[in-house]
Amino acid sequence: MSGQRLFAIFVVFIVAAFGWVFLGGSIEARTHQADGAGWEGVSSLWGEPQAQSVPQFKVNGKPVPVASSEITADFTLDQRRRGLLWYSTYTVDFSGAYGIHNSSREATQVTMALSFPTATGVYDGFFVTVDGSTVPVRFDGGQAIATFSLAAGAQARVETGYRTQGLDAWRYIATDGVDVINDFSLVMRTGFDGFDFPSDGVSPTSKQATEDGWELTWSYDTLVSGRPIAITMPTPLNPGPVASRISFFAPVSLIFYFAALVLVTAIRRVNIHPVNFAFLAAGFFAFHLLFAYLVDRIDLLAAFAIASAVSVALCVSYLRLAVSDRRTLIEAAVGQFVFLVLFSFSFFFEGNTGLAITIGTILTLAYFMFRTAHIDWAELFERNAAERAAKRGVTDRERQQALAAHVPPTS
Repeated sequence: MSGQRLFAIFVVFIVAAFGWVFLGGSIEARTHQADGAGWEGVSSLWGEPQAQSVPQFKVNGKPVPVASSEITADFTLDQRRRGLLWYSTYTVDFSGAYGIHNSSREATQVTMALSFPTATGVYDGFFVTVDGSTVPVRFDGGQAIATFSLAAGAQARVETGYRTQGLDAWRYIATDGVDVINDFSLVMRTGFDGFDFPSDGVSPTSKQATEDGWELTWSYDTLVSGRPIAITMPTPLNPGPVASRISFFAPVSLIFYFAALVLVTAIRRVNIHPVNFAFLAAGFFAFHLLFAYLVDRIDLLAAFAIASAVSVALCVSYLRLAVSDRRTLIEAAVGQFVFLVLFSFSFFFEGNTGLAITIGTILTLAYFMFRTAHIDWAELFERNAAERAAKRGVTDRERQQALAAHVPPTS
């Protein structure tokens, strides 16, 4: 293959790369645009990320320390998809039992104020009991306020709870700033796995697998901390970010494919014109374009499978008409499957994409190294140059003969 043809193929690659950059940018813009509207819509229906604080107990306006805490939070995951993004909505059954001690020598009135995670949330089955007896509750400014009597030197077990809905994450704030937490226990039960803990939170002291999820426990006798206990919900692979990353990576796939095709055609002495390379690049681009506009309509894997099948069918069918050598056609089809389909599919495995592509690249390199080790490249290039020169000579003779046939005879 001549230098001019290689340069023309490089120009085709550059044009295709600009197209993929534009496509990836448009997918990102669609994703960000949908995220604002989608998050607002989901949060208005299902609630926002939840953060439940410890209730405040006061006697005559002075804080009363919590002697013990027994808290449970049972989660049910119900993920919702809006356009190009998934949102991890959940339902939580929260209950807390708090031990209060009246250290004074006379009976007193204790006021409990529980701040809800959000003032606009929906809290089903809310209750407050003191030693098993329901007490009246009033609501003021996003707080539930209950007042009860506590005898001198007595202890009371105050229980409260509700069911609500949230989004993405849930937190329990055990202290207001750095403080001592006594006799503390919090148990989270999940009907799912894949959750995580934020970096500013506290890891559980124990984890136990259940039939349908996990039981996470935070248990402390005495703890000094100002960090919350938190969990983040698992999120499925988001179509928008995956599609944009695949589009931005597409030039790498194409240059591998073009390099493989140049090697194969040079070895087999098959002539493929740069225009053919341009149509093959368009076939590659068809995958990303179709995938980008299918992912917000159908399942992510289904969109990937359809786009892959269409692109491979386009390129293989085109090469079948453009190339007569069957072995070249097979190697080109395998190359497209590896560099387009498999390389793109590696983006479905977050955190392992780079490793998968590296392994694929090394295996491809090894294949072509062994495939071409026996070739005398000097002879190959000299032979190709001689063939091009001979062809130019034939063309020049034909041109001269044509001109001579049209030259009028001299008198």
